Amino acid sequence: MDLKSLVLSIPLFFFLLTAQAQRTAILGALDQEIEILLDSLRGKKEVYRGGLPFYLGKLQGKKVVVGKSGVGKVNAAYTTAILLDRFQPDQVIFTGVAGGLHPEALPGDVVIGTHLLQFDFGQIDSLGFHLSPFRKLEGGRHEQLLIASDSLLVQKAQSAATQVSFLSISSRVPRVFSGVIATGDVFVSDQATAQQLYQDHTALATEMEGAAVAHLCRSLGVPFVVLRSCSDNANQNARVSFNQFVRPAAINSASLVLHLLEELD
Repeated sequence: MDLKSLVLSIPLFFFLLTAQAQRTAILGALDQEIEILLDSLRGKKEVYRGGLPFYLGKLQGKKVVVGKSGVGKVNAAYTTAILLDRFQPDQVIFTGVAGGLHPEALPGDVVIGTHLLQFDFGQIDSLGFHLSPFRKLEGGRHEQLLIASDSLLVQKAQSAATQVSFLSISSRVPRVFSGVIATGDVFVSDQATAQQLYQDHTALATEMEGAAVAHLCRSLGVPFVVLRSCSDNANQNARVSFNQFVRPAAINSASLVLHLLEELD
């Protein structure tokens, strides 16, 4: 190869190298939920897409794009759509806090979402409310109520969780649960509703964004996992507990994200 050909091939080499490098997208609904990640981001570059700020860089040596979805399913769906279209990540991790639904759950506990449920989507008739499966983007319904997270990401998250020293903010060391996360456009602070979600769907946590993110990722074929740490128990004391524990719970979830990144190829 002559010198001219060698010089011309260098840009192509770096283009191919960049194209082959995986990029993981990480979203959280609140500033507190992505704060520790942005503080750890190496080579941070802020870019705007669709009117929203996203942050490019490296975490644990892995290429990432970090964004804030905003609260609720509509905001989360919009942010996820922009993210997937503009950055085309290889996988998506959603991190943040949630209301714990398991009878033994305490603030600080972690829930790895194996499946996502949209618990406020359906119809109301004279007999009451009836839950419905997700609607497909092209029309028609999905057959199942639940959306399954990527099984490999779930396994890696479970493995990573064994390496994390979670903050203890309750009367014991935080526990790690794996199972269904229930999403709705409501902040649940009612014991009866919390118990119903657990009894009807074996849901371990309730929050306001995860299923919307899952729906977009499934529709576009992008692997995803939702990670949550309990800030409260979705009961009558939920608002007080949330305000008290949102930051340490967010740190627990973000810490799991950092360890999960180490597990990724």
